[in-house]
Formats: sequence, C-alpha cells, structure tokens
Amino acid sequence: MKKTLSLLAVILVLVFAVSCGGSKKDDNDTPDTEPADDTDVTETDSDSENETETDADTTPENPDTENPDEGDSANDEDDTNDADDADETTDDDTDSEEPVKTHKLIGRYADSWGGSHIISNTAWFDPSEYGDSLCHITQFDNEKGFIIAQNDKVKSYNPEKWSRFDFTEKDGKIYFCQIAYDKESEAEALAVTDADRTDPATSGCGDYSWTELTEVKETGIDKDDEKIVAWATGYKDYQVGEGVDEEWKKPEGALGKAEGTPTENIVVLGDGGSIILTFAKPITDGEGADFAVFENSINDTFLEIGTVEVSSDGEHFVAFDNYYLGTEEVESYGGHDARLIWGFAGKFKAGVGTMFDLAELAGKQEVADGLLDLTAVTHVKIVDVIGNGEQLDSIGDPIYDPYPTSGSAGFDLDAVAVINEKE
Repeated sequence: MKKTLSLLAVILVLVFAVSCGGSKKDDNDTPDTEPADDTDVTETDSDSENETETDADTTPENPDTENPDEGDSANDEDDTNDADDADETTDDDTDSEEPVKTHKLIGRYADSWGGSHIISNTAWFDPSEYGDSLCHITQFDNEKGFIIAQNDKVKSYNPEKWSRFDFTEKDGKIYFCQIAYDKESEAEALAVTDADRTDPATSGCGDYSWTELTEVKETGIDKDDEKIVAWATGYKDYQVGEGVDEEWKKPEGALGKAEGTPTENIVVLGDGGSIILTFAKPITDGEGADFAVFENSINDTFLEIGTVEVSSDGEHFVAFDNYYLGTEEVESYGGHDARLIWGFAGKFKAGVGTMFDLAELAGKQEVADGLLDLTAVTHVKIVDVIGNGEQLDSIGDPIYDPYPTSGSAGFDLDAVAVINEKE
C-alpha cells in the first residue's frame, strides 16, 4: 500500500510476576538478582550497531512520500506506559466515536522475578515454560490503581475464579501486586482490601510483596547487518488477496536481499493473501533470533502487518504467537504505536526486519509430535492480516492495521533473511 500512498503524496503536492490464579512468592523470598532497573529490556540479540529500535523521529527514506502519521514515535522512549500519563476511566455511557477507555498498564513487561507479562486492555497474559496463564480483564480504575479479571477456564491455575491486580508507580517505576487470585466472584475480588502503597520496596499486599514491571522494547535488524548469512531463494503458493493491481503481483520480488525502499522489488500480498518462501539451506534454532522478515513501510508508524508460520516439510506449518495491544481501528492511511505490536512481521520500517526466534515454538504440540523440526526449517509463510478487527490475536483481541486499502493492499513483502543457517 506504500506505493499508493506515494502516488497520493505527489497528487497532494500538485493540488495542495505472577501467574493468573497461581501461587505467589512469600514476602521473605527474594529474587536471584536485584529487581530490574530503568534500562531497556529487549527480547532480541542487540550486539550489532545496525540493529534498529523503532523511533518516530526517523523520517521516511523516500522524501517524495508523505508521512501519513506525523507526530510521536511508535517506540519513543519518552512516550511510555507511565502510570501518571494514561487515560482515566470514564462513564460507560459514551458516544461510539470516542476513544476506547484504557487502563495504564497496556504493554509488554519483564518482572523482577524473571517473569513475562503481556497486558492488553482486555487480558493479562503470563507466558511461561511451566504453563501459560491468562486472565480476562472485566473492569479497572486508573485513579485507584486496580484491575479486576476472571481467570481463564483453561489457561489458569484457578479456572474461572477471580483475580485482582493492584498497581502503583514510584520514582518512575511501575509495580503491581496480585492481591487476589481465587475469589468466587467479581464482587469479592473488588472488595479485597487495597495493597499498602507506602513504599513498593518494603510494603506489599497481604502476604505478598510488590513486583516491579520493566517495559520490554523490541529491536529490528538492519538489512546490511553482518549477522544475516543468507536470504530466501525461492517461493511457492503465492495466494494473492483482495485489492492488488497486476503490477504488484510479482512474487520474485521477495527473493534475495531486502531493498529497503517502498517500491523496489517487493510482492504485495493483498488483504488476506499469503506466500511461502524457501531457502538454499534450512534455518536452524541457534543463539538469539534465527530469521527476519522485511516489509516496506515508509516510516515507523504506517505499518501493515502479517502473521508468520514455519515448516520443516512444506506441509505442516506452525504459527508464531502474536499479540496486538492496540484498541483503536486504523484508518486507510493511519498509523500504529509499534510498541503495541508483538509477534507480527511488519513492525519496522523499510530496511529493518522483524526478527523471529524459533525457540519460541519449542512448546508447540507440533514440535512434540515431530511435525516441526526446529533445527531444519525449510519454509517461512507470511499471511497478511486484514486489519478490520475481525481477525483475533493469540489472546483473543482484535487486530487492526490500515484498512481499507486498494491497489497495493495489505502486506508488502520485501525479503526474508536467515540469521542462523544449518550447516
């Protein structure tokens, strides 16, 4: 769709820690390391100077292309989920065009105990090697600092019981405490005595201490990064979706090295379209990220996203989990906050790839059944997300991206890079 946007710009110029319902650590327990400080926590390897974090101050590489979303960066470090800056809850009787009411903790975090937390406006998800835990948020109060949620009937230690998360902020750091996790009703969870907010470092909630949350920030990889050892060499099963003009139906455009421009050597998938890329040698699960997918976005916010699947036989494909934490629809030429996009290809601008680590699939049933060999991945499949909100992410939230579009609709694949290659 960036090609259509470029043309539009020309025309305009000419005219004018804790699991849901799970057991808790005692007050006397201490983590193996000190709680995380203010430094960034990244999920991907960041040794190379070429690895790029999304930054809205970056201008489009094509100066003739209009920036559809002027303003704050998708990953601007000053625009964080600070507990003092988010919108407060208001009366539910609002006009349908008003912004969705959101709580202050939306984002992805690491905690001071080594846990991971993915928090959307409707779910608190704790992925863990010991078993995922999921709570469904039913109400929250930003001023009082609490979230009420029902434990998932499958992914929870106390299925269908009720949890309460209290949260607070001190010295620029965010803390939470799961003050209830096994209540029989929403009302019981709501009635639990507030946590002691005197000092998160020394006080707590009942028998449990506060847990610090540190926002996770994801980095991309530059197309010229020395860690890249190979690129896709073949394609198969190009299924073009809706809204693609003939000139963009060129699957060979996804082969070889990423161009890093909005218009050169790309293939447009269209709404709901897909393509499978193949490689001279298999991708293997090694240190850090194993491969990267490059889209052709003109900047850090105007992002068209796709899901990613892999196979080691070309028949059985396994998808990476994905989480879309945004709450608003995205207009045809609108933009995202890239910090709210996880597990999708297309998170970064042209020339910067979204990295994927095969180790994240280790717990999938297909791996246990021998249908996917993480040491010999031969196929990578990209599927465009139709961004109207009808498609749901891995925790049941709607996924949005620029919609509707035409001419070059949907995901624009530039290339797929190999970082860890099987010898």
